[in-house]
Amino acid sequence: MAQLITVEELPRYAPGEMKLDSASIGRDDFRLRIFRYAPSDIWVPPSANFLLVLYRDGVTSMNRRVTGAWKQDHVGRGVTSFLTRAEPSSWHWKNDIEVTHFYISPALMMKTASDAFDRDAESIELHDLLKAEDPMLTWINDQMVQEVASGGPGGRLCYDALALQASVHILRKYAAIEFKMPCAQGRFRPAHARLIEDYIEQNIFRNITLEELANICNCTPVQFARKFRVHYGMRPHAYVLRRKVEHACQHLRKDRVALKEIALLSGFADQSHLNRVFRQHMNVTPAEYRRQVCEHTAQA
Repeated sequence: MAQLITVEELPRYAPGEMKLDSASIGRDDFRLRIFRYAPSDIWVPPSANFLLVLYRDGVTSMNRRVTGAWKQDHVGRGVTSFLTRAEPSSWHWKNDIEVTHFYISPALMMKTASDAFDRDAESIELHDLLKAEDPMLTWINDQMVQEVASGGPGGRLCYDALALQASVHILRKYAAIEFKMPCAQGRFRPAHARLIEDYIEQNIFRNITLEELANICNCTPVQFARKFRVHYGMRPHAYVLRRKVEHACQHLRKDRVALKEIALLSGFADQSHLNRVFRQHMNVTPAEYRRQVCEHTAQA
């Protein structure tokens, strides 16, 4: 593979008048620059970053070749061209134009994809699009330019928020993403563990199936059960029963309702089921546990 050029090297191959640079913002992984270009015929080596060209002023016929045949279309304000990283490109246009460049690092795109889709990204490629009319990107471009040009307080925070919004939008609409295969071994991702625990808490009053829990993580039941045991040190069924017993304990400590009602509130089939499981976990019956709590409270 040819050596990849950096943001700073690009003007050597696409010379123009630079009118704005977001370098002052200090966000190297999502850089913005505005150029004014005369009619040109250029070849650009493969870049280390993903590149978006957002047309701000002027209308021209644009010819571009990345791989394969040349593509041709008319571009002007409101149009965006996409160029994936690590691909050389040739460009030819006949009229003056002003454009914004977005240079987005692969590390930022990989992290954003993993966070947005809650799966580890393996690779990302932008679609080869010479012309896309996208009002959202035009609006983000205008807001970013305003923040960089004004240099007002909080500009970096606003810029960061816009960069994140743009990255997610691009990944959703204009990217091909390959994700790493989910591993059947090892622990859950923290986000998945929180979803699993929240789901169990919210549904503790009823029977929760292994299939329901596996669907949360897009796993097969067998994969889920294996990962669950590694992560929590017990089978899913045992974990759910333990949480049901803990819920029953909470009710026994603070409520004076009948045991059969506590059984239903905690997700047991009936009072007999509660008594059996509770004794297995606590070595006492629910009634004995309640009596012990009352005695301890009285003594205190």
